[in-house]
Amino acid sequence: MRRFTLLASALALAAATVAVVAIAGPAKVTSFRFCDDPTFPPMESKTTSGKPVGFDVDMANAIATVWGGKATFVQTAFPGLLPALSAHKCDVVISGIFITPDRTKQFPAVPYMRTHRALLVQGGNPKHIASPNGLKGKRVAVQAGTKYEEYLKGLKSKLGFSLQSYPGDTDAVAQLLLGRADAVLTQDTSGAYQMKQHPGKIAIAYLFPASDAFGIYYRKSDADLGAQFGSAIATLKKNGTLKRLAAKHLIPPGDVK
Repeated sequence: MRRFTLLASALALAAATVAVVAIAGPAKVTSFRFCDDPTFPPMESKTTSGKPVGFDVDMANAIATVWGGKATFVQTAFPGLLPALSAHKCDVVISGIFITPDRTKQFPAVPYMRTHRALLVQGGNPKHIASPNGLKGKRVAVQAGTKYEEYLKGLKSKLGFSLQSYPGDTDAVAQLLLGRADAVLTQDTSGAYQMKQHPGKIAIAYLFPASDAFGIYYRKSDADLGAQFGSAIATLKKNGTLKRLAAKHLIPPGDVK
């Protein structure tokens, strides 16, 4: 009888343990590492002292604060962002990167902002560029490894213009300021920032009607982490944090509604 009682007690304890594990579910993340290329202000850049700043950096820190943890910045060149994620050099990518079908085939993404692409020109638009077709015969600068570059390469074969690619968005804009480029393809967020930094020297010649979505990329094997980020973004939208960060970085509040 005693053996039976002990056996029954052991089975009951094992069942209770399994139940606790099942109820507990996956462990919640509090701290995380995010890959970011700080060459795309106001989304991300670095101060003269080397401190990473920008909307994405502030958003990552806000998410970590909600979770009671810490967000660690991992500097990564733009073309290497997703490869770095695949290699587990970071837990997510938060770096003003579009959500596109070719990328989401490999890595899911949580959207957090919608914006529009823009053609930047010199102040006064001396080359009279009013649309993508106006790039014919012009000098165009762009950040390497981006969807902007991919789009321009296709357009170049149809229209014919010189295309120069640079490591960062700010590098491309610098060519415009120096008079070495007639136009730069970037995002309206960058356009607004650059116009404030260089009053009267830069203008938006054309705003593309279709919008793009920026997303937080994660590995397919980390579906629970992706769900946690999705919940965090919903929280930051609901409590107004994203709108406050957008206003701080001169981004239209409607982009993060």
